[in-house]
Amino acid sequence: MIPLRALSIIALLLLAACGGGTELPTAPPVNDNIRASTPIPPVQPTSAIVPTDPSGVPLVARVNGEGITTTEFERALTRRQQEVLDAASPDALRMDVLNQMIEQKLIIQGATAQNIVVSDEEVMVELQAQVEQAGGQAAWDQWLVINLYSAEEFPSVLKGVLTANRVRDMLTTDLEGNIRQVNARHILLRTESDANDILNSLNAGQSFEELAAQYSQDETTRDKGGDLGWFTMDELLVPELAQVAFSIQPGQIAGPVATELGYHVIQVVEFADRPVEPERRVYIAQTRFENWLRPLYDNAIIERFIA
Repeated sequence: MIPLRALSIIALLLLAACGGGTELPTAPPVNDNIRASTPIPPVQPTSAIVPTDPSGVPLVARVNGEGITTTEFERALTRRQQEVLDAASPDALRMDVLNQMIEQKLIIQGATAQNIVVSDEEVMVELQAQVEQAGGQAAWDQWLVINLYSAEEFPSVLKGVLTANRVRDMLTTDLEGNIRQVNARHILLRTESDANDILNSLNAGQSFEELAAQYSQDETTRDKGGDLGWFTMDELLVPELAQVAFSIQPGQIAGPVATELGYHVIQVVEFADRPVEPERRVYIAQTRFENWLRPLYDNAIIERFIA
């Protein structure tokens, strides 16, 4: 059973990954004393002609042909407004909410394309568990009203959460046990010529750690002889460097490796299958999810109808 709150599906995914489970706190009740200090303006169309859904409700966006209605958007916006004590920029808040709703559509579409499907029966089982957890149908109906959900729309919200959890499970199954990691060190240089000079010095027998301490532009590892510590394929800010590290043998040196930071010379110390600490699992889950979501964005047809 999944205790729900009014969060975007991406937040649900990442929070669930933090604890390795799906336990999330419930949404706080609406409090009339908690409001954004600046009122959120109503939805304004960007043109005189705005598409509608089959029932005639105007759309605020379409994602690969699937619409997001003004009704859905305004409810989501109000829920967010109740969570934010001080909305410095109402326009930014509106766009943030819309972008999250677009992201939710992409997650569902991407999951469906990979045959990650939650059945209606599974949704109903989970919905009944929610009703029981709330204390019965009357209490559940009150929860829906408080959190600005209709009984008709909530099953689709729940289906989105369950689908996101399935995606999370698919991306992070291996993180529960030991996972292949590498211990490596590197030297970051400004130019390819500088990196080649370092390679020549290493080939001449100079110490990697001493050269790192003297020449590396990476201030976080320079004083540690270039030590990057243990990491998985998903953890370095520059994935090109991780790919090279996992492609060579212990003791080997490779480079120059060109990245957005400069040119790297890297040496692998050792490989091992090791557990991943909880805080690292969170980062890995986020990285994997972003990598999974990025091509969905790149290939999507996204139309926005509000400014």
